[in-house]
Amino acid sequence: MSVEVVEGTGPLVAALPFTEGEYARRLAALRGEMTAAGLDAFVAFGPENINYLTGHDTPAYQYLQASIVTHDGAPVTVLRSIDASNTLLRSWSRRAVIYADHDDPVQTVISSLRELIPPPARIGAEDRAFFVTPRRYAELAAGLAAAGYTLVAAQLVEPLRLVKSAEEIAVIRAAGRITERAMQAAMHCTAEGTSENDIAAAVWAALVSNGGEFPGLPPFIVSGPRSSLGHATWSGRRFEVGDAVNFEIPGVVARYVAPLFRTGSIGDPSPEMLAIEAACLSSLDLVIDAMRPGVRLDEIHRLNVANFARHGFELAHRTGYSVGVNYAPDWGEGDLLSIQAGETRELAEGMVFHLVPGIYLPRRFGLIISETVIVTKDGAEPVMEVPREVFVG
Repeated sequence: MSVEVVEGTGPLVAALPFTEGEYARRLAALRGEMTAAGLDAFVAFGPENINYLTGHDTPAYQYLQASIVTHDGAPVTVLRSIDASNTLLRSWSRRAVIYADHDDPVQTVISSLRELIPPPARIGAEDRAFFVTPRRYAELAAGLAAAGYTLVAAQLVEPLRLVKSAEEIAVIRAAGRITERAMQAAMHCTAEGTSENDIAAAVWAALVSNGGEFPGLPPFIVSGPRSSLGHATWSGRRFEVGDAVNFEIPGVVARYVAPLFRTGSIGDPSPEMLAIEAACLSSLDLVIDAMRPGVRLDEIHRLNVANFARHGFELAHRTGYSVGVNYAPDWGEGDLLSIQAGETRELAEGMVFHLVPGIYLPRRFGLIISETVIVTKDGAEPVMEVPREVFVG
């Protein structure tokens, strides 16, 4: 099939969230990785990576989209016709190949590569994107081989995303301010008789009215025995005296997220809650104090596990995970980098993590106190200023 590369013209319908220089820096870094890997072109499928490279932003990535990067010119984004306006009218790279609903999107990607860089050539392509099925990747591999290309599975953008620039950190801080306001709204509404849905309504209102965008996951709002559930959302349950209430809230700006988790108690917290609170608070202090460039992530995790053990508890999950660009089905970058057992990579200045020390007691309650922190040259800096102690509603 024949394709045409079209380019948006005229003014953008909205300002770009980052400077031209920021996008150019990202593209140059990717091309450096392509050169090191001996690749003539690279295909990004993940919405996070496409947004990172081009500024293209839409939640409609259930239909295949791809950004093709060669060693010359701006990236070319292959996408469905109804979504093409997001590249042509409000992206940094405004070059696109557009396919109709009746077209084969995989064949469109192959034809686009033939248009941009003739065979033989080595093509790197992401093989871990959520919305590129194994069947479609196999079709891509077969089609490229038949056309005379060599396909190399490659994940080149993700390592670049782990270390944030000054511009990225600025929007994460802005997202954190929105999270603070939403958490304060949730705390203000917390009282006996309030429902989880009441809190959800207050949180969504605060997120949106303060400039927040849609997150990759919804806020998590649970109470009572439901607070022992991981990643559960509001159900209409009303708060009762003695309940633990858990709120995990994601402010998002320019697609960058700053999450925060706080636990409250309806009435005075029980001695058991206070014991877990002490473990969480001391772990946060220990972990944040230990985080600095050059420290291995598994060493940070061991500190957290040992501290919970000293308090008589077993930590059953990771210490934290990277955050940055977010699209559903996740708001984190934990699949790219987590502070956990066996992770031997080291912290670097500019990394951003959501630290999540806590405990879930099945059918009883959960208690987590989190912070989003930025790794600086001198240590780690929390993004938000919300009291960490279990609050009373």
